[in-house]
Amino acid sequence: MIKIIDIHDDETSIALKNVRQAIDTIGKNILVIIHGYGSSTNSYKKLNEVRNIGRSRVKKGQISICISGPDLNDPINSAKFDYDELLQLRKFVVNSGVTILKK
Repeated sequence: MIKIIDIHDDETSIALKNVRQAIDTIGKNILVIIHGYGSSTNSYKKLNEVRNIGRSRVKKGQISICISGPDLNDPINSAKFDYDELLQLRKFVVNSGVTILKK
């Protein structure tokens, strides 16, 4: 199952708090975080912080993957998802403003 949270319009501190909470409750789900990708400082900072949280959780072993939408085009990354999951994620493949996390 895919769980989507949209933090695009949230303040950075609130958005990051929501991301941390969502990761803690991810279970066997895939978490898609929509944070936007823009030239504004706030959007760029939010993107970097979300990806840093994801990479940190991968290092800790809490999740197994943290990628952007376009990273799904890489066979190494797409192999970590089953066929049904990839079908549901296909709408995010061209979106750099999302981060995809999986346990």
